[in-house]
Amino acid sequence: MSKHSEFNEHHAWGLSTSLDLHNCDPELVENKDKIKEYLITLCDKVINIERYGEPIIYRFGKKEDGVEGYTAIQLVVTSDVACHFGVDLNGKGYAYIDIFSCAPYDPEKATKFTAEFFRAKSYNKNVLYRKHWFEEKEEVTRGRGLRIEIKEKLYDHQSKFQHIQVFETKAFGRMLVLDDCVMLTDYDEFAYHEMIAHVPINSHPNPKKVLVIGGGDGGVVRELVKHPEIEEIYEAEIDSEVVDVSKKYFPNISSGYNDPRVKVFYQPGEDFIKEHNGFDIIIVDSPDPIGPAKELFTEKFYKNIKSALNDDGILVTQSESMFYFQKLIANLSKFIPKIFPLYKHYYTLVPTYPSGTIGFSFCSKKYGPIKNFDRKRAEEVSKKGLKYYNPDLHIASFSLPTFIKKKVYG
Repeated sequence: MSKHSEFNEHHAWGLSTSLDLHNCDPELVENKDKIKEYLITLCDKVINIERYGEPIIYRFGKKEDGVEGYTAIQLVVTSDVACHFGVDLNGKGYAYIDIFSCAPYDPEKATKFTAEFFRAKSYNKNVLYRKHWFEEKEEVTRGRGLRIEIKEKLYDHQSKFQHIQVFETKAFGRMLVLDDCVMLTDYDEFAYHEMIAHVPINSHPNPKKVLVIGGGDGGVVRELVKHPEIEEIYEAEIDSEVVDVSKKYFPNISSGYNDPRVKVFYQPGEDFIKEHNGFDIIIVDSPDPIGPAKELFTEKFYKNIKSALNDDGILVTQSESMFYFQKLIANLSKFIPKIFPLYKHYYTLVPTYPSGTIGFSFCSKKYGPIKNFDRKRAEEVSKKGLKYYNPDLHIASFSLPTFIKKKVYG
């Protein structure tokens, strides 16, 4: 494989070769003219990258301190070659060299030439292809995060409400990002959308009218239209651009918008529920509790939602990771039981979400997710191309690990 094809195969924007040379010829690493010759030959004849000016070489350190030698740098049009040379206390020469370029070159050829030039008896080599990676900035500030390699940026625009991006990733297919947070990927979105939608639907004996707050990607709606018993599906989404982007870049996820039962309203969910009521089920597919979305996790919002539900209505809300958001879940568990007679927490597994898990709050005026679970309807919908949800998992998802069970139920 040529250096260019390998570079392209890695979808790299840069290549770094780090060399630690041991037991070099002391006379070579202590010779300023030889170091200059090395840098010029390396660039002009070995890696064939145009130099920018002459090598810059300085003497550093003091002999009496036991640390001295040469530091050298050769600027090239695509970056630089940085070097550090010296002789250890045993009289053996050493060299530490970093060759970085945004253009492709042959790291093996560069390594062989360098080791032979300084007559190194041994060396360590590390070749790194610099690539485009995505990390959730909010998670990184907390000292954790998932890195996702990006193949191509498909969409990038600041809407009236948020920063919307779509990426083609190496491992997870297409990925939707809002304000630097992963909303979904082709690879695992079904695990989230199936669980937030089918659990409440199959816990209500007669769900006719359903509201989705948020969820502009269309994933929840796609799952809801698989239930023929539902007569009306409303969605309150603040940002029409999210819906448009999903229709263009995620047609399989947004396919439910084509169903005639679906009506989309572009306004904040908290405003919509003040003007509309009589819902059997409300599903809040919210982003993380950052900025304006914090309002969707408050006691006031849950009280307003309750008034928009019928007397036997069910509310399910996205309630974050049990590992990373224990305080938030504990806070929800304090005020929700004061508003709804029946409250349960359940969860699903989504690799590209923080910690790989995400939970839901099941809030009901009457029906329980286990006691009133309609297994027959769950079996029927499971046959419609579902990948995650099934009747057994419906029940199992409410069995919580001890640490979060204590947070939820005391």
